Amino acid sequence: MVKQAPAAARSVAADVKSAGVMGAASGLAKTVYAKYEPTAKGLYTKYEPMAEQYAASAWFSLNRFPIVPKVTQAVVPTAAYYSEKYNVMVQQTAEKGYRVASYLPLVPTEKIAKVFSTQPVASS
Repeated sequence: MVKQAPAAARSVAADVKSAGVMGAASGLAKTVYAKYEPTAKGLYTKYEPMAEQYAASAWFSLNRFPIVPKVTQAVVPTAAYYSEKYNVMVQQTAEKGYRVASYLPLVPTEKIAKVFSTQPVASS
């Protein structure tokens, strides 16, 4: 890896000279995305349900402390508002043709609300 670094640096420098900084960055981003996107999707698909289950479990455990529901009532509306504004901004900039916006993730507000609004079944 260390031996390949000078060659990689020369390659990036040549790309910057020929395509400019933005063109080189765009080409590099596309290459990285194409190489790692399938792996990332596979990991996401494999571990997302487990992560949701652990997050919901931690949420229910935290809700046992009296302060947590009070803080949640104060913070959640603001977080939801700004999450929605972020989602709209990302969608609008993508529609306007800004390529970087198409790589930004949206906040899954509906999924978060569904997971965290579900009450655990009380065991007797």
